[in-house]
Amino acid sequence: MNKLELSKRLIHEHQSFIDFISSLSNEDLMISHDNKWNPAQQLEHVCLCLRPIKLALSLPNFVPAILFGKSKNGSRSYESLVEAYQFKLNNGGKSPSMYKPKKSVRDVGKLKIDLIHLVNNISNKLSHFQENDLDSFLLPHPLLGKLTARELLYFAIYHVGHHQKQIEK
Repeated sequence: MNKLELSKRLIHEHQSFIDFISSLSNEDLMISHDNKWNPAQQLEHVCLCLRPIKLALSLPNFVPAILFGKSKNGSRSYESLVEAYQFKLNNGGKSPSMYKPKKSVRDVGKLKIDLIHLVNNISNKLSHFQENDLDSFLLPHPLLGKLTARELLYFAIYHVGHHQKQIEK
């Protein structure tokens, strides 16, 4: 996916998630099944995961290069990234505590607004990158290690749908 496709897909997938969350009753937002996070907690988790991406894309380009290096191999495909993430999850990978939602999420409306702002901000930051920069700058991911900026955006696109499917189950 090029920058424009990444941006459109990022916005679309997150808007679909918000629409789905909005279709749930207040009662359904707070119901948990099989000791999984309830929909409100899933929403908070998605927001928590996007904040570092927004921050990383806000840094001057030289900062990630100094902190994390540059990729010599470019980016994997979306499908390859998803496969690597699913492999980690299937082998016990869990969300680090900093990305875990509170036990009780109260303001779902504010979280939906926060999510819209985060996604729009990331999309705007993305427009300032050159295509080749997305394949060279490395950024950390807690389960997958260092990812290119493009791979991190692939993750954000997949991740929100992953959590929507968990809620739908």
